[in-house]
Amino acid sequence: MRLRWQRGRIEDPAAGEGHPPSALEWIGCNDAGETIARVVRVQGPVWFRWRLRHAVALDDEARVVELRPPVPDNRWLVVVKDQVVGRARLPLAGVRRAEAALR
Repeated sequence: MRLRWQRGRIEDPAAGEGHPPSALEWIGCNDAGETIARVVRVQGPVWFRWRLRHAVALDDEARVVELRPPVPDNRWLVVVKDQVVGRARLPLAGVRRAEAALR
């Protein structure tokens, strides 16, 4: 099955000032526009004040926290219909893996 891929969520544009924001996910849709697969980048870990952080507050009061696992190489998760089917080093490799899983 061949999907149409589009950029989904992107990084906070203010976080990388001077650099264009990069994609946090790519979304694969069928001809009807339904989301069939995603290739999602795993973020983290984060260095802050010389310490490695795996939990990052997403709001000022730290009510919403994102856990960031250490993932050295394969930062892109390949998800097909709510199931993780693999990992990839680059988003294009994840796209190919998702389409292969649908065959």
